Amino acid sequence: MIHKKVISIVVMSFLGKALGSCTHATNSGYKCCKNCNVVLDDNTGKWGVENNQWCGIDTSCTSKSQNCWANAEGYNCCKSTTQVVLTDSKGKWGIENNQWCGIIQTNSNANTCWAASEGYKCCNGCEAIYTDGSRRWGVENNQWCGIIESKCKTQKTTLSKTTKKTTAKTTTKAKTTNKTTVKTTTKKNITTTTKSKTTTKKTTIKTTSRTTTKAKTTTKSNNTNVSSNSNSSYSAPNKSMPGWTPGNDQVLPGFLSTNGKYIVDQKGRKVKLAGISWFGGETDNLSPHGLWSKSLAHFIKVIKDNGYNHIRYPWTNEMLISGAKTQSINAMENPDLVNLTPLEVMDAVIDACGKAGLKVYLDRHRPTAAGQSELWYISKVDEKKWIEDWKFLATRYKGNPTVIGADIHNEPHGTACWGCGETKRDWRLAAERCGNAIHEVNPDWLIIVEGNDHYGEEGWQKGESYWWGGMLKGVQQYPVRLNKKNKLVYSAHDYDKNVHLQDWFKVSNFPDNMPSIWDDKWGFIVKQNIAPVIISEFGSLLKDKTDIKWLQNLISYMNKNDVHWTFWCLNPNSGDTEGILGYDWETVNKQKDGILTPGKAPKFLL
Repeated sequence: MIHKKVISIVVMSFLGKALGSCTHATNSGYKCCKNCNVVLDDNTGKWGVENNQWCGIDTSCTSKSQNCWANAEGYNCCKSTTQVVLTDSKGKWGIENNQWCGIIQTNSNANTCWAASEGYKCCNGCEAIYTDGSRRWGVENNQWCGIIESKCKTQKTTLSKTTKKTTAKTTTKAKTTNKTTVKTTTKKNITTTTKSKTTTKKTTIKTTSRTTTKAKTTTKSNNTNVSSNSNSSYSAPNKSMPGWTPGNDQVLPGFLSTNGKYIVDQKGRKVKLAGISWFGGETDNLSPHGLWSKSLAHFIKVIKDNGYNHIRYPWTNEMLISGAKTQSINAMENPDLVNLTPLEVMDAVIDACGKAGLKVYLDRHRPTAAGQSELWYISKVDEKKWIEDWKFLATRYKGNPTVIGADIHNEPHGTACWGCGETKRDWRLAAERCGNAIHEVNPDWLIIVEGNDHYGEEGWQKGESYWWGGMLKGVQQYPVRLNKKNKLVYSAHDYDKNVHLQDWFKVSNFPDNMPSIWDDKWGFIVKQNIAPVIISEFGSLLKDKTDIKWLQNLISYMNKNDVHWTFWCLNPNSGDTEGILGYDWETVNKQKDGILTPGKAPKFLL
């Protein structure tokens, strides 16, 4: 018996080495996986997850299991069926045993044009400018085309190398973290991914036929947009376009323009922007607040699930200084963000928004984190730097329809005049200079121009004053003149009595007096069909019944007059207003959110 046992051990050891091993895991203190579901492939080997723990994939796993791209999405690959039920950005999906499964593309169909299912041709060449999951896209004759990998096996794009390197670096760090961290992070990621995929698939099955038909009829329009956005010669962005795949404007609006008081998409459909500010990028943290408590995915889910359709992202010029670093990002909640620069964190937020179907516009909130400024420039950040930084961001996100515009300076006030004609003080003239400069490098963006805080040079003395950034009365006589006339959106800020006890709050008929005040200060712009208006900041503590009535009246006024809005704010730590979230960064203030709900437009289109 002893002899047989020794022989068995030797034989099993030999077979184990002959059939495969997972020494890359055992040498690092991890177990070998019992299955062959690959979640991650890095420079050390292939990895899976079992019982919420990392484990190494044995090299004896079949090539089919190793190449099952669906494992990373929480699904197995199909064993027998090749019938395609759905095609998305990851690949082709089938159904076996009433479960979704990924279809592995065999050599026999490797040369087929997979992009045709989305209304595009495949490329003749192999130059990739955008990677979408496991697929790569190029541009030929100013039109998107899919790259056939079997023709381009020897070519690897710079983007692919960069992505692989980043993934390996991030994952290695995750695996070497303490045991508790790995378990917590992995469990959350797996659960979230599976739930998301299940929901998406279930919804898509019902609409696949309709979506496919629509894709075929809109191909020409989409291809035209690629050409027109580039002024007849396509210029690829410096990096991948976060959260976007060719053709997604068949469901969501792409880049936006204006038509009278309306904002419209590329097909002329009327769009409503109803979103929320998530501040922090303009503070010493140089990143959105709350990432010290919850994950980025958590915040995007809260925003999306509650029906907001965009984020206003405040930033400061300090964010773009070489060596700038973020502060207070929780490494356990956001391991992929903790070592990023402030600009890369902005990239990550935009990426997450794009994948969730949210839009973003950028708000230059402050020249430095030290505080806001009356004028668009200060000694440390002059006008030239202000415009250069905007052009840098406009170039960085060119071609990415997740990013729709620039709120070029937050709350001009004090010495900032409107229409006085002085180059150093006239905010209206500065807005024209900046807006036209942005359009030289990125003609797709909306230019969002806030008001100042008074009308006329003696505004304060005559009582013609309003909130910082809220006075647009000067537009009547001195409109902003952009070279691209269909890209201008005016913006105002409006608050309740808890921010400052203005004169109009002291009258007996408050808050019923507010519609006439809004008409006078900014509402006339939409009522006269001059241009769209977005109230890019408004908020309230909702301390009493008049606060509630004020907010209800404002939402009603904006709905009636086609005014767009961005609520201030998501964060609970805004002293004047607090926010939609409580101080646990999780609980939604149902009272505030409920008042806003009649004005929301989660699908964008009116």
